Amino acid sequence: MIKRVIINSDDFGITEGVTIGTIHSHVDGVLTSTTCMMNMPFAAFALDLAKDYPDLGVGIHLVFTMGRPLVDGAKSFTDADGNFRKLDTYRIDEQLRSVVTDADPEELYIEWKAQIEKFIAIAGKKPTHIDSHHHSHTFVNHREVSIRLAKEYDLPLRQDDQFVDHYEYVRMDGTFYGDALTTESLIDIMKNSDEETIEIMCHPGYLDQRILDLSKYALARAKEMEILRSNEVKQFVKDHNIELITFAEVKSK
Repeated sequence: MIKRVIINSDDFGITEGVTIGTIHSHVDGVLTSTTCMMNMPFAAFALDLAKDYPDLGVGIHLVFTMGRPLVDGAKSFTDADGNFRKLDTYRIDEQLRSVVTDADPEELYIEWKAQIEKFIAIAGKKPTHIDSHHHSHTFVNHREVSIRLAKEYDLPLRQDDQFVDHYEYVRMDGTFYGDALTTESLIDIMKNSDEETIEIMCHPGYLDQRILDLSKYALARAKEMEILRSNEVKQFVKDHNIELITFAEVKSK
């Protein structure tokens, strides 16, 4: 059984409802961490709100497949209107078990660095860690850019399979999702893990019209909130002396 767990909510700042739901899942539940999408209209609202909750770890959710880039002029991952190309426009290589894109590494580095710099300008500090929307930082031809930025800013990087080791490896568990949204499934992840520390990815939030328009994964966010705030989950964590931590407590090597 795990001793420490990071429970991280993706998509901070994507909508007002998701942002407020993330905060409530932290204040009233077991959520410890979140990651902000810096090209979304509620990013500044999210980071300003988080300043009132110093125990909430806030990292950056790098964006590659939704909305518009922060930096104009990139051609290798934008459509004719200048928006990020959608995930389903890219090829999946089954042998590599990865999405494969034709993103120019330097263009990608410049865009993702701009997202990190915008985070720092608003938050007044570095993010606690790096992850990404649709796991785009783990795409096989994006990994070198991800590693470059993680080392440049001295930050942990979300990993399900380890590909960088400048921080202790914390495996991300992404199974609390979709049909597996039950109190029992969340408890089982913590109960059955062999690692000392893991990250559990989640996506709680209140529903608003924007998230209903933007995402196929919308109604489930309310269910996630209910589970993360449930007495059963909070009691399990307490009874088993599981430490709820953030990426700020992950040690560098």
